[in-house]
Amino acid sequence: MNGSSNSHASSSSSPSRTNIVYIPEAGYDAQPQPAFDYHSLDGQDPSICIDNGAHSWRAGFSSMNTPYIDRPNITARYKERKFGRNLLLFGRDTEVDANSRSNIRSMFDGDLLIHSDLLECALDFTFCTLGIDSSKIEQPVVMTERLANPLFSRAMTSELLFELYNAPSVTFGIDSLFAFSRQKHQDGLAVSLGHQASTVIPILNGKGIMSRAKRIPWGGANASELMLKLAQLKYPSFPTKVTPSQATFMFRETCYFSTDYDEDLRSLADPAKLSEMTKVVQFPFTAPEVNEKTEAELAAAAERRREQGKRLQEMQARQRAEKLAKKMADLEEHKLIQSERPQYKKAEFIARLREMTDFDNEADLDAYIKRTEAEIRKKQRKDLGMEEEPEEEPSFPLVDRPDSDLTEEEIKEKRRQRLMKAGWEARVRAREEKKKERARVEEEKRLEEEERTTNLSGWSLRLKEEQEAVIARIQERKKRKAQLGDRKSAAAQNRMKNIASLAAEEKSSTSKKRKKGEDDDGFGMDDSDWHVYREIGGDEESEAEEDDQQLLDSLESRLLQYDPSFNEEQTLVGRAEAKNKLINAFVRGGLPPGEKFDCEDIRLNHQLHLNVERIRVPETWFQPSMWGIDSAGLGEVAGWVLDGFEEEERRRLMQCIFITGGGANIPNLIPKMRNVLTPILPFRAPLKIVSSLDGGDPRLEAWKGMAEWSSTAEAKEARVTRAEYEEYGGEWLKEHRWGNVPP
Repeated sequence: MNGSSNSHASSSSSPSRTNIVYIPEAGYDAQPQPAFDYHSLDGQDPSICIDNGAHSWRAGFSSMNTPYIDRPNITARYKERKFGRNLLLFGRDTEVDANSRSNIRSMFDGDLLIHSDLLECALDFTFCTLGIDSSKIEQPVVMTERLANPLFSRAMTSELLFELYNAPSVTFGIDSLFAFSRQKHQDGLAVSLGHQASTVIPILNGKGIMSRAKRIPWGGANASELMLKLAQLKYPSFPTKVTPSQATFMFRETCYFSTDYDEDLRSLADPAKLSEMTKVVQFPFTAPEVNEKTEAELAAAAERRREQGKRLQEMQARQRAEKLAKKMADLEEHKLIQSERPQYKKAEFIARLREMTDFDNEADLDAYIKRTEAEIRKKQRKDLGMEEEPEEEPSFPLVDRPDSDLTEEEIKEKRRQRLMKAGWEARVRAREEKKKERARVEEEKRLEEEERTTNLSGWSLRLKEEQEAVIARIQERKKRKAQLGDRKSAAAQNRMKNIASLAAEEKSSTSKKRKKGEDDDGFGMDDSDWHVYREIGGDEESEAEEDDQQLLDSLESRLLQYDPSFNEEQTLVGRAEAKNKLINAFVRGGLPPGEKFDCEDIRLNHQLHLNVERIRVPETWFQPSMWGIDSAGLGEVAGWVLDGFEEEERRRLMQCIFITGGGANIPNLIPKMRNVLTPILPFRAPLKIVSSLDGGDPRLEAWKGMAEWSSTAEAKEARVTRAEYEEYGGEWLKEHRWGNVPP
């Protein structure tokens, strides 16, 4: 199968899953947005409504049902190298290539509008896309602004609209209050989950109470950044770079609010539940070219491997047979020489022996023949599958004879026989010690068997205590090894001190020659002196680790055999497997049944598995302190705002808690808000929480609200005209129900 640049097409061969989310390959619009037919507005007098959000820019005429422009509020302005043209891209078009992506900028610094040049670019794009081709703007402009917007930001926007575009009038209002204006309630709470911050504004008698409003420094941008950091921490060797826009996509497509966060976290200790909640995020990739072999080719390759293995076995058997035949032929030659012994005198035979072989005496020849015959019999019995012959007790006739009765050659032979006898006796003693050790072990087994049959609970408790002690030693040893790998740890520093001390002692001892008659210090005579060398080299640790592992295997095998309350999960391997299952579910959960992770599969290597992150990231709106934000959570702030009113006013406010903003699209937000507010509000007090008037997208509520409000008499009275701008300046604004309070 040939590789393809379309990663999603290549991944379509995988099993069908509902828990997989595909990252879009292109973040830009392939077709440019056509300009609106401005002349179709003849006879109408709509306003130009612009929702200038920190994440999205939405604009259109108030006569429209939805904004004509809905794009990310980012701009890329750079000079193209190929043709030398100055390019200006806005919204998703900034993702078209690497040059545009590297020049992406936002007009906001956090939640503060500061870049007038980028605002001008956005306004140019907006008016061109709306089809306005005249030298001046004929329609009034209505724009959103932040809660407690600084005067210089408003002055900057007013200056652009009046001086550059000749707008007839401008009106500013708070986005969440514009969204609340669509409600039929005069009282309520406007909760906005924005991109850079979240706000809570109480509305009483149809007017926002700015003195009671609160702001939380956490929004969708922070949540996306947190998702990106968690993904980077979880997959440090991910093959591609995860961009902020992709992190935002993951956050919006996979996360949801947990109605009981602590309980859900405890339940995820079960690997099955962790895998069940996992969402797999598939990133684009290019599959390499792979030439798949046919079944016949695979079968032929397998047959060739079998033939090669068979030939190798035959060659090894032939080599063994040749070596055995050669050894047998050599044995026959030496036996022939041995049979000629009676035909020669002793001196003549020894001379012939030295000439024909490498031996200097008859005893060496006899020993070689005997040893070779034993080796041949051993190999022949092994080839036939028979047991080895028991070792015969050798005889040493010259050992007990005095040297005075022996010749010079016999004295040499006596020394050799004495060494052979010492080796034989050592082997006999070793066999006896093994027998005694087996007897001791059998006695210990008998005593343990007796204890087990008479007191099973006590026997089991003793073995479990020994098991825990051995496991503790093994884990402590692993911890020490890990510490030695860190040069800054206390164990590594102590090791370096020992080495430095030994080096200093060695240098001082070699620099001064010991005087004649001066006694040696005796270092090394005692086994304890070598402890420091074993500690540095790690030999002692290795031996102790092997002994502990053998002891642990013995303890666990006996407990598994005789204690019905002890199972595989309580063994060291079982504990490690349980931990590995949880880690595997955390890192590679969500795979379909029967599919295992293959590190060579490029499709699986381009996947992120999100589980705990799906509830952890949204939870920051209600617990900002989890990520170092010194602020109360959204529910706590909303409860505090409600508690600041009298009982009757509080009941009226609780009848319409309206949630808007991009974060309002995260599932389970309303149940989560209800669960958080219910315990801190009066007992059984009626509570109504909504997020959209007509069940649409909460992100568009602010634009729809300003579009509906812009045609009212109140909106017309709140307009700041060009004459008022020229008289009072850009910081001048008129107070209305949904705007900021003038200074």
